[in-house]
Amino acid sequence: MKQKRFSIKTRVTTWYVFFLVLLVSMVFFSLLYMSNRLIQNNTKSDLVTVVKNSLRDVFIEGGKLEIDDDMVSYWDGIYVLIYQENNFIVTGELPEGITQEIPFVADQVRRIEDSKKTFYVYDHPISTADSDDVWIRGITRAGMAAADPGAAFMLKLFLICLPILILFAALGGYSITKRAFRPVSQITETARDIADRTDLSQRIGLDPKGYSKDEIYHLASIFDKMLNRLESSFEAEKQFSNDASHELRTPLSVIIAQCEYALKKADTLEEAQAALEVILGQSKKMSALISQLLTLARADQGAIKLQLEELCVSDLTCMAALEQENVAAHRGIEIQQEIDPDIMWQVDETMFLRLWMNLISNSIKYGKDGGFVRIVLRQENGQLLGKVVDDGIGISPEDLPKIWDRFYQANPSRNDENSAGLGLSMVKWIISAHGGRISVKSVLNEGSEFTFLLPSDSDL
Repeated sequence: MKQKRFSIKTRVTTWYVFFLVLLVSMVFFSLLYMSNRLIQNNTKSDLVTVVKNSLRDVFIEGGKLEIDDDMVSYWDGIYVLIYQENNFIVTGELPEGITQEIPFVADQVRRIEDSKKTFYVYDHPISTADSDDVWIRGITRAGMAAADPGAAFMLKLFLICLPILILFAALGGYSITKRAFRPVSQITETARDIADRTDLSQRIGLDPKGYSKDEIYHLASIFDKMLNRLESSFEAEKQFSNDASHELRTPLSVIIAQCEYALKKADTLEEAQAALEVILGQSKKMSALISQLLTLARADQGAIKLQLEELCVSDLTCMAALEQENVAAHRGIEIQQEIDPDIMWQVDETMFLRLWMNLISNSIKYGKDGGFVRIVLRQENGQLLGKVVDDGIGISPEDLPKIWDRFYQANPSRNDENSAGLGLSMVKWIISAHGGRISVKSVLNEGSEFTFLLPSDSDL
């Protein structure tokens, strides 16, 4: 048989009501106990005081017992009686409920139970010339109900109000708990919809006006942020797969076409050799693309560890600029160098060279024929500052945030067939892996400026 599980709201409400009732009961009964002790002590004290005050109305005259006519036999719940020998009552009367003879004990307040009622009894002996068996006795009811009817009323009132208190506490606690956990139901429904429909565009979207900004509200907000990242990652992964498939399909199609041509239509060695050269070129392009993809994949997984060394980054930057001079000269682009000499910095040599090669080649590719590419390297405020500035076609404002995405190419008309749009993605990862940051400023048809900052080794 499946065990029934109560909801969190029910359990929280139950514990809340239980401890509330327990606390109220403990406080009430503690006060009741202390009040009862105080009342009983006062009752005993009043009993003794009334008996002793009554002694003023009892006196011995001529060896005989005389009782003043003004003697009060009943005062505020206390019965005063005068006994002679053989328990003969001279004056006063017994309270209702006492049916037995009570022996005399001098000057002690005793608790006597008779006929299911409880009494306090106090005896004081009165000596005469004729006999020692004359006593003055005080009797009063024991217990709170008799001593203080108001306290007894409060006890009854509490016992009547306690169920009402429990009911209101349960309803109030459940209402508060239900309201507090209402976002949880919304979170559950949203998660179930996402799981059933695989629709990552849904959000919990709690209205800040309809909910208090408590821990659950902030939890829902964190879930929404997480869903934003998951959706972005999922879309990026899907776009990445589509772009990778597209980029690999083109060289594969060329390779297949050239192979078919070489097998069926190449009549001379020269034609076959030309086809093989095309195949070789496309194979190298595929190899380079796959290599870059593997590098980025390993970078995403944290599998690439930088080999940091204290190197002369000035020389490495000059080396990267020199490598690109022939490509730049082919288009009449001047490479300008503003490189401070002998700058030593903690970098990974291979990655630092790739950083510069990607930035410089990108500026040349999108540069203006007969224009310039300026390379800047210097130390600034304890950081290594690098810049690549060109006067090329620039980037539109709507394209600027996307240039770091893989396979993204802002100007298809200027795309190099050997470029897959992975260079700037690699640049951003290299900068990030060195603990730095990179930014870009660009004006369409006027040029672009890429700036990166690397922290010193003490800040890594």
